[in-house]
Amino acid sequence: MKPIIAWAVVVIVPVAALCAMALPATAQSFPGIGIVMTYNVNEGSDFLQVEGTTSLPQFLLGVGQILTQVQGTNPPKRMQAVAKQILASQPELINLQEVDQWYSGAFDPRAGTCGTMTLQYDMLQELLNALAAQGGHYEVAVQVTQYAFPPTPGLLPPATYICVAVNDYNVVLARTDLPSSIFQWSNPQSGQFVNIVSLPTPVGPVPLPRSWASVDAQFFGHPLRFIDTHLESFSPTIRQLQAGELRAGPASTSLPLIIAMDSNAQAFPLPQDPTYLDFMSAGFNDVWSTVFPKSAGFTCCQDEADNNPVSQLSERIDLVLTLGKVVPWGAALIGADPRSRTPDGLWPSDHAAVAAGVIVGSN
Repeated sequence: MKPIIAWAVVVIVPVAALCAMALPATAQSFPGIGIVMTYNVNEGSDFLQVEGTTSLPQFLLGVGQILTQVQGTNPPKRMQAVAKQILASQPELINLQEVDQWYSGAFDPRAGTCGTMTLQYDMLQELLNALAAQGGHYEVAVQVTQYAFPPTPGLLPPATYICVAVNDYNVVLARTDLPSSIFQWSNPQSGQFVNIVSLPTPVGPVPLPRSWASVDAQFFGHPLRFIDTHLESFSPTIRQLQAGELRAGPASTSLPLIIAMDSNAQAFPLPQDPTYLDFMSAGFNDVWSTVFPKSAGFTCCQDEADNNPVSQLSERIDLVLTLGKVVPWGAALIGADPRSRTPDGLWPSDHAAVAAGVIVGSN
């Protein structure tokens, strides 16, 4: 079962309606109600084409296959679809993962050098443009680099040499069309984890750093901290260590806390990933399992090419976790319905997003 849960399942006055009301002199007279979201928007590749290569020719072909796959996922069209999904929920804060810039250029195999690199896709700008075009009002609160692969040679069969470069980011977006008495944010912070993996390749080990970003915010005057991260997928041990760094670092706060992330840590089906269990042992609450304890809520993963005709979502790894005075009032899967696909049949992402309604400052 892959349920698509509408906000209507929870009876509550939405934030948009509250915004239309006359506010009292003290905004805190209202409950700290808001909506947050986490969305891995799919950079277009998991780089598996180069992960197991053992020779330079295999590696070059793998790089070419990566670029071809990314082009096939049509990031500009998908970002339009992602924007539509975001605006269906109107979250105040959005955590985004795999928001990439892709570059390509010519490669001279005799000289062994890359030529001028040209920006092919800027997924963040494409998404911001799409949000604005569809009536959204969002700004970048934090943008932090996860990894930046420099120009790297590749081969498009039969004999076209290319260079490919990519910058991968975690991003926090914040709404800009609400009065500060209803919503505001401050104190943008970001960092990279100490514990990382490196992929062995014929051209040497390729490090894969992971990062986090956070803002402090207020919903109707009630403060909270909101954290975005994308934990390691290749190594369960490293993932667990990164989560420990997160709890000991930006998540170590007296503020009510929301972590919205692609955790790569399976919450469902069983067995649950040790990283997920660590969060539960540390006192965190899982919004989805709180609101829908009997619903799978699968968020991952469609085919990396985003073109599978039948949904392949089969695990829940995209999470909204809370700690302290935060109570969920609703949750929804976003971008999991086949109707969310682009006209040419692409899913907005290989992940479904999770939107969560929360009340801050209440237990």
